[in-house]
Formats: sequence, structure tokens, C-alpha cells
Amino acid sequence: MEHLTNIRDIEQAIARGRLCLFYIKSPYCTVCKAMLDKVGKIADKYPSLCSFYTDVTEEPLLVGHFLVYSGPTVLLLMNGKEVYRGANFINLEELERTINQYLSLKGAI
Repeated sequence: MEHLTNIRDIEQAIARGRLCLFYIKSPYCTVCKAMLDKVGKIADKYPSLCSFYTDVTEEPLLVGHFLVYSGPTVLLLMNGKEVYRGANFINLEELERTINQYLSLKGAI
């Protein structure tokens, strides 16, 4: 997963990718760190998936822009539109199932 640190780069990545996985974490959150590794392993299975993460302290604007109320938060965006959101204790099976559903759509990637 790519590490992006400003809102402009995040918005450009979302605009470029047909299907994007966006992980948002807090700096002192142990759950955030553990889940980043797990979500990263899922993202690595799909090389065509645009995947990146950021820390809320690196780009405070994203909290309001993406309505992030807690960490960790994972967003799956298709053509710039949110199609999945998970927060706190993320259901990894559900996340991977959702990724597979959208990747299987004709012309998704």
C-alpha cells in the first residue's frame, strides 16, 4: 500500500483508480497498526487495486472530507464513489468479499 500524506495526492489517486482501497489510521492506535498490516496483505493480493493509506495527523482535512470519526477506517471507492466503509474492528472477510465483487464487475479495472 502506498503512503499518501496530503489531500491533493489522495484525491488524485482516487481519480486515477477505478477501484481504490483507502485506509485511514491514527498515530497512537495499536488496532490501527495491526489492521494496517492485515488490510495491506489483502490489498497485495490484488495488484490492479489502487491501495493507499494515511494518518489523520498528516492530513487533518481528510477527517471532514471523508467523514472519518474513528480509526481505523477503511474505504473502498469505485470511480470516486464510496461503496464500502469499515471502521474500528474491520471485518476482513467482508472487505475481501466486497473487493472481489467489484473486481468481478465487467470493466471494473
